[in-house]
Amino acid sequence: MGLTDYVSVQALSPRSMPQKRPADTEDAAGTDKVDTVPLDGATPQKAAKMNLSPSTSAGSEVSSLPELTPSVEQGSALAPCQLLAHLDEGGGRDDALKEARRVFREAWVDFALERDAGNEASEEDREDRASKVCELLVSKKYEDMKASLVGLLPWVGPVQPDARGGEYQVVEFESRHPPRDLIWRGDAPLADSETLKAQLEWLRKEPQGEAWEALCAVLAAVSTRKEKNWLEAHETFDSLEEELENMQAPKSKKSPKRKDAIRKLIAEECSSACGFFAHYLVRTNASLRVAFAPRASKLLPASVVITTRSPLWEALHGLDDNGPLRGEAAPRQWLTASGRQFAFQLANFGVDEKSIKCRESAAELKPDTKLRDLLRSRKMVVQLEVVAALAPREVSKKEGLSEIVKAELARVMHEAKTRGEAVVFCLGSDHAHSLAEKVYLREPIGSYGLRCGYLRWRESADVPWARERAWSDRICLCLQMP
Repeated sequence: MGLTDYVSVQALSPRSMPQKRPADTEDAAGTDKVDTVPLDGATPQKAAKMNLSPSTSAGSEVSSLPELTPSVEQGSALAPCQLLAHLDEGGGRDDALKEARRVFREAWVDFALERDAGNEASEEDREDRASKVCELLVSKKYEDMKASLVGLLPWVGPVQPDARGGEYQVVEFESRHPPRDLIWRGDAPLADSETLKAQLEWLRKEPQGEAWEALCAVLAAVSTRKEKNWLEAHETFDSLEEELENMQAPKSKKSPKRKDAIRKLIAEECSSACGFFAHYLVRTNASLRVAFAPRASKLLPASVVITTRSPLWEALHGLDDNGPLRGEAAPRQWLTASGRQFAFQLANFGVDEKSIKCRESAAELKPDTKLRDLLRSRKMVVQLEVVAALAPREVSKKEGLSEIVKAELARVMHEAKTRGEAVVFCLGSDHAHSLAEKVYLREPIGSYGLRCGYLRWRESADVPWARERAWSDRICLCLQMP
């Protein structure tokens, strides 16, 4: 079966709650497709709103804005694969970096313009519609995006065969740890957007840092899907609205002056962070791995997989709204007190996920001492943060790229099992159980003991298991114990 065109995370996510989205698991004929696989991951902090601070002062006239990036209607500035031809003729690193930034900037501008043009009632609905439009644009601009991505490879590190014998190539990056003074100022942490900007400025001076930042920008652009996009490192919706008001931009969504104002704001913010994946370049214990299918002419981008390592309590607590451990169970002090019990409540497949029967009966739950001990320990676990396809759906299907995605996910599970480490990730789909059953729990990914379910706890054996949250807020986990 096909596997995935993308898997999303909520790490420092653009939205504050795990998103339950429909998983496109079958086509009209009923054959397995699974082109979209949402997943929510973990992070120590929620995303802050981006600090938009344009050089145009409040109250200035938009008519004074300079000519900016072409709009979505005008299309790309370069002919398809022009960059690769230029590099083959001796073009260098600066050309590759410049082209990568252009590709990302245009993709982000496209998204911002489409979101602004929407008339939907909620921000989420406007973003969903904009993401759907931008997925179609990725198909149209794919050749340029692919050329830009492949053009960066000489400067991001050696591209090597998969060590486990897969018939594909990979390039890997271990996150860098910025100096502490770039994270803390006095007694209070910087705002997320300021922190990331300072850290990336430091990273650009490190070997391969600038090239990897550019690569992550293109990865964010080319992996855009209607269910999820990775174009924004932080929330920008409210900030953009405020700045447009300050700049006295026209209210009309069709106004060229308003569109130019949006382009200007996005272009200026690109100097701070280009896309969501940039977070992981300076995130503690993060690994980024990009896979390519070998083809006769050039390598074909297939997937990006991002993992982090941390103690299990930190991984779960880092999910938006403190993850599944909430209320009295959220503090670590509660976790370590005598008598606490924990269980992993397995999902029952084939049952409506809003029904109480869709998961193991609480009356039948048995305390899991190994899970309790792992939650209390400082032992590292692997968190699957991101897996995203790097080609449009039609290209992924034609080229068989889902097989590479499956192999990459199986590698994560196998290597963690070999090291004696658990694996955890959070599914963010309206049909999480179906997604787990049809994708993750099947071979080869599910060959190492992966399970799907919910974390439950209670104060002691003398009291009932803590009450579940509403379905819309309930976090469905996939967990593979050591």
